[in-house]
Amino acid sequence: MSAAYHLGQKLSSQGRHVEAIAQYEQALMARPDDSRVLFALGHTAQLLGLAGPAEQFFRQVLALEPERLEALVNLANLLRAHGQFDAAIALLEPALARAPNSVELLLTLGSALREKGEHEAAIARYQAALAVRPRYVPALVNLADMLCDAGDRATARTLYDDALAAEPRNAQARMNRAILHLLNGDLKEGWRDYAARAELPGKVPVIAEGPRFTPWTGGNLKRTRLLVRAEQGVGDQILFAGLIPDLAARARADGGSILLECEPRLAALFARSFPGVTVRPATIQNIGNQPVASYDWLKAAGGANAATLMGSLPRYLRPRLADFPAPHAFLVPDAAEIARWQAIFGGKTIGICWRSGKMGGHRAVQYAPLEAWGEFLRATGARFVSVQYDAAPEEIAALEAISGKTIQVPQGIDQKNELDRAAALMAALDAVVTAPTAVSWLAAGVGTPTYKVLYDTSWTALGKVHEPFAPSCICMMPGTRGDWADVFRQVRESL
Repeated sequence: MSAAYHLGQKLSSQGRHVEAIAQYEQALMARPDDSRVLFALGHTAQLLGLAGPAEQFFRQVLALEPERLEALVNLANLLRAHGQFDAAIALLEPALARAPNSVELLLTLGSALREKGEHEAAIARYQAALAVRPRYVPALVNLADMLCDAGDRATARTLYDDALAAEPRNAQARMNRAILHLLNGDLKEGWRDYAARAELPGKVPVIAEGPRFTPWTGGNLKRTRLLVRAEQGVGDQILFAGLIPDLAARARADGGSILLECEPRLAALFARSFPGVTVRPATIQNIGNQPVASYDWLKAAGGANAATLMGSLPRYLRPRLADFPAPHAFLVPDAAEIARWQAIFGGKTIGICWRSGKMGGHRAVQYAPLEAWGEFLRATGARFVSVQYDAAPEEIAALEAISGKTIQVPQGIDQKNELDRAAALMAALDAVVTAPTAVSWLAAGVGTPTYKVLYDTSWTALGKVHEPFAPSCICMMPGTRGDWADVFRQVRESL
């Protein structure tokens, strides 16, 4: 094997993937049919999020070595990531017929089947993998996830515990067990395990070269300038922002101060909502699949000598259910903008949001179909306005055809990017009925009665029927998973 290949391996192990690719390409020029170099190129491209080149390289490997397991699994995972579940299954099933005891193939096929919605078949593949290797942690975790989703939390807990007994430092197993604890309302164990998210690649931003902070673990804030770091998506940041007023009050009492980093689209809204807190938009870029935060702006913002992630605040400020506040609004939209929308809407108006912007596979089953929404609108005596930020004209037309109602689409606003104005729009509504998306947090955050339409349960509800983080939000959960008629009946009765 060439020196260029070995140098590429060394660079890749150091996270210097772009430089590694240059070395692999040099090695490939000398030996164009070297499957080891082609695989290294595919794997490195995959790490960098370059799905197209990665797929091309893995297919070249399989043309040379049709039974190479790593290439099969990696290619199948690429196909899964792009919603091509049938293609992934078609790739994996013949390979599994040749190697029926391959736990890697069983695991990957199980995941593709799960994402396609074939749950029983997926469970069977995970169980088959565990029959071959009883302590195979990825299969233990995936099977536990599915059983937890199905309501068998006791067995799921046992499987998570088994996974962590086999690999005590497995962050995914610990993170997934956190969700189970929180679903059960066990906050002490749940928040402790939830800390594992920071160890998962791509889950929270890593800090680029520059400042290093003393981690804050809930102690006194005397002489402390605490940076609360942004993490995860818009909805998560709104959820955790409900704790900022309490944190700011503690800082004032202790003689410290708070610097809040957030998604840029939330900066204006958060700055108005949290007086006395310095709010700055995050500077985060994705390098491959990993978000990286830069703090070049920190000095101009007054600096910081300690830091914590937003999602760590509940561990210190909400260790018990009794620590959550009564119904309240913690976001403050612009009053003039609220009045403008109220004048446009006139009488009783309900906002509706029917899906996430990220759909496909097992995610799609979590959202009620347009037909169910249309029947709900037909049976409900109110005017409706779309707060679905990316609503397609054909979706609006379909809802109107099913319901016989006219759905108002707000004009002159980009609801995805103008979140300060979107918050005012939602504050002008009498209620919001929404799928489990960031819309539910934004609407409840401004105090609008919000009804979250769920396929099953929500871990953020912490075992309650409302969202403790935003008590204006009521969780509408069916008696039987996915019984949308039951869910919408509950919504109508509540309205």
